[in-house]
Amino acid sequence: MNFKLKRHTLTLCFGMFISALLSINAVAQDLNGRWQGSLVSAQYDPITIVFNFQQADSDTTPTGTLDIPSQFRTGLPIDSIRIRDQQITVSMRSIQAEYYGTLVLADNGDVVSIEGDWNQSGEYVPLRLEAATDPQ
Repeated sequence: MNFKLKRHTLTLCFGMFISALLSINAVAQDLNGRWQGSLVSAQYDPITIVFNFQQADSDTTPTGTLDIPSQFRTGLPIDSIRIRDQQITVSMRSIQAEYYGTLVLADNGDVVSIEGDWNQSGEYVPLRLEAATDPQ
C-alpha cells in the first residue's frame, strides 16, 4: 500500500470515529429532562421511577439524579450514565441499582422512549421510560 492510500484510509477511519462520537453526543443531548416509568413486580405495588438527565452541551458527560416519589426520595445521585450506540446504562451506587436500556428513536432521530430493565438486588424488572410531561 502506498503512502497516499494509507493516509486516505487513516483519514477515512478517523472521520468515521468522529462521526460516531458526534452521534452519541447528539443522542445524549436529546435525553435532557425528566424520564419516568413504573416498575411493576409481582411482589410490590407499582413504583414510579423518574430519571432527571442533564447535559450542558455535546462536549460534556451526561449527569443526573433519580426520584422515587412513592418513597419520598428525590435527588438521589446518578454515579454514571454511559451511552454507546443506542444502549444506555445508568448506575446508582447509593441504592445499589442499575438501569440497562435501549433508546427507541423516531424517524427523525429523536428519542421517544427507553426500553430496558431495572436491576437491584439481583432482580431484573422491565422498565419503560417516557419523557415526563407533568410538572415536578
